[in-house]
Amino acid sequence: MFKSILPSRRLPSADFQMLTTPVDPSESEPNGKENYFTYNATHDTKPRTEKRKKVKGKSQQEQEPLSPEDFERLLVVEHSADRAYSHKQDDLQIPSTLRPKLATMDPTVKAAFLKSSHVLAQMRPAAIANPPLTPRGLRKAHSSESLASMSSPRPKKPSLEQYDLSPAQSRQYTTGHARGVSMDVRRQAIDVKPVPIAPLKTGKDKKKAGVLAPEKYVNILLGQSSTILDVEVVKKLRLLLRNEAASWTDAFVRAGGYDAILTRLNEILDVEWREEQHDDQILHELLRCVKALTTSAVGCNALRDACPAPFDKLVTLLYSDKRPGEVATRQLIVELLLSLFDLYPLGSLPSTGSPTAGLTSHSRSRSVPWELSSTNLTAASNLITLPHPHQTLFSLLKALLLTRAPPPSEAPGTPIEPHAFIEELHRPRIYKTYLQEMSDVCRDYFWVFCHPSNTIWDLSETDEAKVEKPRAPGGMTGGVEFEAMCYMTMHLKFVNAIASYAQALNLPKDHEHSAYRFHSDMFQSGIERILSIARKASTTYYPTLHLEIARYVAAAGRSGHELPWGLSRLIGQPPTAMRKQVVAPPMHPSRSNPTTPTKRSGGTPVYGGHAAAYAARASQVALGAGGEQRPVAPGSRKVTPMFN
Repeated sequence: MFKSILPSRRLPSADFQMLTTPVDPSESEPNGKENYFTYNATHDTKPRTEKRKKVKGKSQQEQEPLSPEDFERLLVVEHSADRAYSHKQDDLQIPSTLRPKLATMDPTVKAAFLKSSHVLAQMRPAAIANPPLTPRGLRKAHSSESLASMSSPRPKKPSLEQYDLSPAQSRQYTTGHARGVSMDVRRQAIDVKPVPIAPLKTGKDKKKAGVLAPEKYVNILLGQSSTILDVEVVKKLRLLLRNEAASWTDAFVRAGGYDAILTRLNEILDVEWREEQHDDQILHELLRCVKALTTSAVGCNALRDACPAPFDKLVTLLYSDKRPGEVATRQLIVELLLSLFDLYPLGSLPSTGSPTAGLTSHSRSRSVPWELSSTNLTAASNLITLPHPHQTLFSLLKALLLTRAPPPSEAPGTPIEPHAFIEELHRPRIYKTYLQEMSDVCRDYFWVFCHPSNTIWDLSETDEAKVEKPRAPGGMTGGVEFEAMCYMTMHLKFVNAIASYAQALNLPKDHEHSAYRFHSDMFQSGIERILSIARKASTTYYPTLHLEIARYVAAAGRSGHELPWGLSRLIGQPPTAMRKQVVAPPMHPSRSNPTTPTKRSGGTPVYGGHAAAYAARASQVALGAGGEQRPVAPGSRKVTPMFN
């Protein structure tokens, strides 16, 4: 088919023209290419030997030892860089557990990190007192008048752009127009040419303009009610409190930011009927802002100054019929209660100033911070003091848990009082209101507890590291059942933290704040039924729930409280994947023992490594049940096992 098109034989290449000059293969690159352009060959005029000599000379210079002056100068530079790197870690509130890993980083990486941090610090609006002639802020690119023809009659959702977040001093630098400056111009001289449409901002410009002054957020929180406050603004504030440096949080707290958050939080809690689409979201984000403050030392100090607010009102909300419908918001309340253990560690000072006021009924085996000598008082000057009138954190937590539940909205006007003889027979169940929340979870998500053959794990045989290791999200992650089980796990973790703190106080059993009294009150309030139901959850999808159940049962046993029989009979081994690995002794004989079989008197070969085991087994067989020597019947013969 193609014979009429293609030539029958190859044409001679007499008119072939070489486009590139050939290069000597010895001078070509090691990639096997021999044709190079002419200008490439002319640039490399020096022979290869000179290059090799130069490289060899450089390597010899690098290997030469430094002079003492250069070595000292290098040490000074490295020491200053390490100090600057440590100071930047303090500014960013890097945890102490992460700092040893960051210390092993390459010095060039540390220098790049310091340089980028310095550049970011210069990019921020450093001088609010000296504003530029053309202020920069998060204002719209056009005013409402200039875009009147382009605007839609449908109202738009309020966003962060609607707030005037530019510096207040910049309003005096105007161009004379009544409506003010509406464009976001660079920090340059004002161009007299008309700009019909402002250019779009790039990602870097948005990031620069995103970090606003803390005072602006304080003004927003104080200037608007919680029912009309924009959710996006509170979300942005939460991200800044978590991700910005500690200096930003410090400026926010000093400007009254935490008081403004508490004001908006109390206002949304006092609303009789919250709107699910807006008010519940505002409540959730305000709680996340409070939790974000617990990630820095400045925020923790602000929370201690206002304690017991807002924890008392949050417990009241959890007990009332106005509690949030979202399980995630209720879990956030329990997480804030759990953060009290970080705010007030075990060595915190009592509030009244008399350290032994509530601890005189027992003898402590170790000294407490306020019993330090006078030489160590300076080191203990930054101790934490509990809020009035509590002596220990357990007293504060107990007072929060024993908060009286508000009456339901449909309650009768006159309270119902029981008769006197019923009151005498009543047993106090002080934690019943708190445990009712966990009982409601068991009732509302009853289909989760469908494994009646599950046991309560024995903590001594459970590998806690395997249970708590991170897992990839699966098919059960993110559903309503998963959120409910995470919420119940957080409750049990909070109860276990209280039990551990009470155990650390080492109080006698008859003390009202002892661990024994705490567990006795919990079992009287009905935690046994909750534990027996919760252990029926899946061990594959909710292993941390079973771990917290096992921890509580073990803590109750350590306190001296006798477990009910219905609960103790359910204790068993955890699954094989969560069990501790028991290292079995090696079965092979040691090298010191002979490996060749030796003849016994009976003629049966026995290895030397197992001779002692066989002798011990024979002695046990010869002994009776009570340990007495059994007479060997005449004519009986010894039976040697066939397998080792």
